[in-house]
Amino acid sequence: MNEDGMLWNPGTVLPAGLMTFYTTTRPLDKSWHVMGLGYNPNISPDEIRKAAVIHFNGNMKPWLDVALNQYKHLWTKYVDTEMQFLPLCNFGL
Repeated sequence: MNEDGMLWNPGTVLPAGLMTFYTTTRPLDKSWHVMGLGYNPNISPDEIRKAAVIHFNGNMKPWLDVALNQYKHLWTKYVDTEMQFLPLCNFGL
């Protein structure tokens, strides 16, 4: 069905999940999934705190130098700084 590339971009996994679970999923309230932490500097801390999932979509990923500093701690608190190869990754921790 995606021969012409109109349904989804090659390389994404979301369409496979959508086909697999077609007619068996239900929408969640939007507040459960906070998106935009990689591009939107105006997401309130309260909205983030109430979310079940936060999503760093956008170009300013928390491990990059261009990250939005007000969200960076949400990611860095889960980084194991004792990992052997982590210093080679040049994360701005």
